[in-house]
Amino acid sequence: MTTPIFHIDHPSTEEAQDVMDLVALCDIEAIGEPDISLSDVLDLWQAVDIETDVFVARSDDTKLVGYAFVEQTGANRLDSCVFVHPEFKGLGIGSSLLAQVEQRALQITKDLPGPQRLMNQLPFTNLAARELVESAGYTFSRLYERMKIELDALPELFELPSRFTIQPFRPGMDAHTLFETYNETFKDSWGYAEKEEATWLAQKTGEGFDPSLWFLVWDGTTAAGFLMGRLEEDGLFIDLLGVKREYRKHGIGKALLLRAFHEAYQRNERTVILYVDSDSLTNANRLYRSVGMTPHSQTAVYEKVVKYASPN
Repeated sequence: MTTPIFHIDHPSTEEAQDVMDLVALCDIEAIGEPDISLSDVLDLWQAVDIETDVFVARSDDTKLVGYAFVEQTGANRLDSCVFVHPEFKGLGIGSSLLAQVEQRALQITKDLPGPQRLMNQLPFTNLAARELVESAGYTFSRLYERMKIELDALPELFELPSRFTIQPFRPGMDAHTLFETYNETFKDSWGYAEKEEATWLAQKTGEGFDPSLWFLVWDGTTAAGFLMGRLEEDGLFIDLLGVKREYRKHGIGKALLLRAFHEAYQRNERTVILYVDSDSLTNANRLYRSVGMTPHSQTAVYEKVVKYASPN
């Protein structure tokens, strides 16, 4: 019998940098540059149990050659990703990690009512990965564009009608309002999953949390829209941007974006990045293009319904 070239277990917290380096290599191969930071890894590991929900594949010399995770992100949704070191593809690492993710997803959903959606995100250009998930029963669901802008001058702010004001998020005062605004603006969007307020806020206030990069637009004492950003190694990442339905077409989204651009430039950050649904119902792509952002790469989302089946 030959010795297996890899084995799968769970990482230690001290291996966060090694995991980031592995994913960065995969990103460079797929899109030409890293699309991950150490805070991304640490934030995720705060939200899940790394002893059950995070997996690594190790070669015989203990080198990390694969990484995967599954995270329960809503009442009926789980998200996952699988990464394989570019030099170790074709050895079954990806399919083994995917099987571990699915087994864990079944355990997580064992006592939950109704079917659960397991999402797997991967670079659209990675044909081998797409074939792998399709062969495992996943179906293509959505395409997201990674958009970015390189700022070459201090952006001008967009002036809203006088009834509106943009204010930075106030910890301890605006948390509930922000959560309610998020729910109202995203509840009709694809992929929305209901969450508990405390859970959602805990996921958003991890390693890279900076309240000065979160903004609310107010109409008097009523929140009309919001933006949540964080600084990462490659620039300012805009995590979420939303405007309530009745406040759309007032320029609020544009005003929030330019406020974030302005803040980034003042901090000597020239790159701003975000992800957008290619089929956004609000035509968000058009807004982002109007302020100078351009598509850089695409992420495919594949979906599979999982439900624990009792042996009885």
